[in-house]
Amino acid sequence: MMQSNQAKYIVNNVEKDLHIGRMLRTFFKKRRIYKSALARKLNRRYETVDDYQKKASLQIAILWEISHVLKHNFFADIAALLPPEYSTDTEIDHSQADLILELQAQIKQLSAERDMALKMMGK
Repeated sequence: MMQSNQAKYIVNNVEKDLHIGRMLRTFFKKRRIYKSALARKLNRRYETVDDYQKKASLQIAILWEISHVLKHNFFADIAALLPPEYSTDTEIDHSQADLILELQAQIKQLSAERDMALKMMGK
C-alpha cells in the first residue's frame, strides 16, 4: 500500500512551522508588491504567481528566482526560523555584533572619563 505523495514528504511537522506561500503573501502585502508586476518580471502568468502564495512549499529554483527579482533573501528568512544550535557550513558575519561590542566599550570608557571630569570640577 502506497502513501500519498504529500504525506511522505512531511518531516517532523515542518509544514506547521513553514509555509512558503504565507511567507510570500505576507511579504507581498507588506511591501505592496503587485502579483501582476511580479508575474511580468518572472515571465510567468499571474495565476502561477498567485498559486505560489497558496503552496506550503516551493521549488528552490523558483524561490531563488523570486529572491533575485525582488532583491530579498527569502532563504535567510527561512534560516532564521531554524534553531540557532543547528550547524551550517556558511560563515556567519559577526561584524555588526563586533561593532556593537566595540561601541559599548567606548561608551563605558567615555562615561567613566566624563564622571572623572565632573568629579574633578567638583560637580
